[in-house]
Amino acid sequence: MASQVFANRPMSSFEFELVEGDSDQHRSVVASPNQVSPWIDPTTIKLRHRIGRGSFGDVWLATHHQTTEEYEQYHEVAVKVLHPIKDYNAQDVLNMLNDLFSKCRGLKGVCWLHGVTTISGKICIVMKFYEGSIGDKMTRLKRGKLLLRDVLRYGIDLAEGIMQLHSKEILVLNLKPFNFLLDENDQAVLGDIGISCVLLGTPLPRSDMTRRLGTPNYMAPEQWLPEVRGPISFETDSWGFGCSIVEMLTGMQPWRGKSVDEIYTLVVEEQEKPYVPGGLPPAVENVIIGCFEYDFRSRPLMEDILHAFKR
Repeated sequence: MASQVFANRPMSSFEFELVEGDSDQHRSVVASPNQVSPWIDPTTIKLRHRIGRGSFGDVWLATHHQTTEEYEQYHEVAVKVLHPIKDYNAQDVLNMLNDLFSKCRGLKGVCWLHGVTTISGKICIVMKFYEGSIGDKMTRLKRGKLLLRDVLRYGIDLAEGIMQLHSKEILVLNLKPFNFLLDENDQAVLGDIGISCVLLGTPLPRSDMTRRLGTPNYMAPEQWLPEVRGPISFETDSWGFGCSIVEMLTGMQPWRGKSVDEIYTLVVEEQEKPYVPGGLPPAVENVIIGCFEYDFRSRPLMEDILHAFKR
């Protein structure tokens, strides 16, 4: 049964000063005294070098210096530095991030979140540093594809993590192998917590990014111009999950070599579907094929996907 969800409703504000470049230029942001703040003092974060780049910003390896009267610690962290956001949008984005943080902390299948800060006027999300992702692992393998048993194992990890977010009414909308982080036990966790939803409609460096949700190769039809083709739903994530599984199995990114406009034409106008390879367990093959139904109401929910992968 389809469930219409839009998970970027701001709940409450938190207190901090947004620094615009220099430390002597700042403005106050609305505070809320009844909630633990995820705000991190930007002077405690030292960016070291960039380790990734995505549609909505860059990812940096950094050091987080924490000190109290009792201890002093340095933690290696990953910092997602979002593209510049206009002043009049910053408060809304920060409020929505605050809501996401309060819902996501402690979820087993989601990357560990340290907090949020601003560096040189850019909003930054600070999270645990993981040594690599499923995408990284694939680049080191011959032909770039995983063994079926690993795909099934990771698929279970990811479906469980996505279900955890869905239970909090959070949509990911940017599912792809490079966003699937691997922990010290080689278990997959989600490295994206719905940033696409948070930034929907927010002016970004490229105007086309403002009008779509996610990474084109993995986007469901309703993610293109969602205010027109929506609603987006839990089943929207099923499409992205299916694309990711296909890539893990084949080593080929869906629609590889196609431009954004070409992908739009294929997915939205011509209603083409990604290729699903053979040789899969019947239940898994059927559920992945179902992920690519044009009408989101006909796609499986994540609990259906999890059941198929566990059979």
